[in-house]
Amino acid sequence: MPEVAAVGASAEEQFAALVETLAADPGRRAELCGLLREDHAVYEQRGTAATVRMRGWVLLALARGGLADDALVYVLEELDTGTDAYLLAAAARALRSYPSPDAAFAPFVARALARARYYEEPVSFERYGEYALSQTGTSPLGELFRTLEWLGPRARGVLAEVEELRAQFGGLPRKLRPAADRAIESVRGRDAAPDAEACCTLPGGLGGVLSWERGSRRACGPIEQTAFEDQDGTPVTFGEFFRGRPSVVVFFYTRCDNPLKCSLTITKLGRVQKLLEERGLAGEIQTAAITYDPEFDLPERLRCYGQNRGVRTDACHRLLRVTGGFEALRRHFQLGVNFIGSLVNRHRIEVYLLDEGGRIAASFSRIHWGEEQVAARAAELHAERSVGEEEEAGPPHSPNSPKRRKGVPALLTAFTSLAVAFFPKCPICWAAYLSLFGIAGLQRIPYAPWLQPLLVVVMLINLGSLWLRGRATGRMGGFYLVGAGALTIILSKAVPGWGDASVWGVVLTLAGSLLSALGGGFRLSSASARR
Repeated sequence: MPEVAAVGASAEEQFAALVETLAADPGRRAELCGLLREDHAVYEQRGTAATVRMRGWVLLALARGGLADDALVYVLEELDTGTDAYLLAAAARALRSYPSPDAAFAPFVARALARARYYEEPVSFERYGEYALSQTGTSPLGELFRTLEWLGPRARGVLAEVEELRAQFGGLPRKLRPAADRAIESVRGRDAAPDAEACCTLPGGLGGVLSWERGSRRACGPIEQTAFEDQDGTPVTFGEFFRGRPSVVVFFYTRCDNPLKCSLTITKLGRVQKLLEERGLAGEIQTAAITYDPEFDLPERLRCYGQNRGVRTDACHRLLRVTGGFEALRRHFQLGVNFIGSLVNRHRIEVYLLDEGGRIAASFSRIHWGEEQVAARAAELHAERSVGEEEEAGPPHSPNSPKRRKGVPALLTAFTSLAVAFFPKCPICWAAYLSLFGIAGLQRIPYAPWLQPLLVVVMLINLGSLWLRGRATGRMGGFYLVGAGALTIILSKAVPGWGDASVWGVVLTLAGSLLSALGGGFRLSSASARR
């Protein structure tokens, strides 16, 4: 896209003209989505106000041509965290150009409505950069109520919130109350409301986590020696801190004026730390918050910012500033941020999960993430039980690979449970078993009744290992099934008349072992939370 790159150093008017050109050409309309990336060259050395105008114009161009799935996340992001009147209004209008209303959009619109009343002002979409007069322009609340009206009964899940906003004294300007009433009437419409679960499911899997399998994760070699300083002024390199344990990494800066981005991100990181502590993983999974603004965010400022938001700091949990190699770090993580001088002019929400080799294993970006979801995914990384970066270079399906090792406790428990269930009760049964396998002639294999309690002990030890793994990953279904099977087998041996129950114990054990080996089972807590 040579034209797009060239505009990066030219006037805003040329940028606006380029946007119009792309929007008018069906073959190039998809290029508009790329102009919404915060790290795009067109935003380099642009002031915040110019960045707002440029992004808003792109959103309006998308609205005229119809909002596609690849651009939808940028619109929802603005509704989720935006605080600028122009961008909120443009995002609300753009959402109405999506092919069909979806119940999953309703919470975003409701959150934007609750926030937009504090940023309400007239805006104009007639010409690029034009200031609006109150008589002729639109406004964030006006556009949001029209979007709510467009959603209709699909927004019934947020009806109570909207009605409460309408009923509040001084909650809405008088002139917007008719628009609010029309939206509420549309939501109350006679059409059947959609499934309640639809309200939590975004089209195309938006809002989920992006994950990379072990063999496809990018090595951290280019930033291995990137130098940091933590909240106490202690120097450390990327390799020294991030190699050895999985890590949760967020990006922020203390001068961020959007309370729904950096301040909330650091607060939520503190909550993630508590969730990991509850799982017994506080010393096994590291957390780090890296500032976009290392020249301003000195150690004392980092420490105070974290403490005020409930973040724990120690050798495994740090707030970091880069002292050398920020551009390499920016490229490696493909950070959604841009600058004017050393000041951030625009950034996205971004959270990364690193494996024990310092490689990116998963990321959450743009839309608000759930602390439970991040903690659960980090626990899964810990449960991989990998043996370091060197072994990962070996065959992906070698017998010692972490993926195979994680099923060993489950399979060993199944084997010992089967051995206990079918252990012969007397020497005659022992001889019958030997005869069955064609080895009755081996007179030197004696009956050993002491093996049965030994097998029970081994079975219980392996049950303990299954419990530990289930607790770390939050998946306990396999353990519960295997535990029930083991208890049934033990009772079948200890209680007279329960002999036939051993078959059911075997069935439960095999089912639980298979579930645990495949990584299935329900979680201890919900993977996501509605906001």
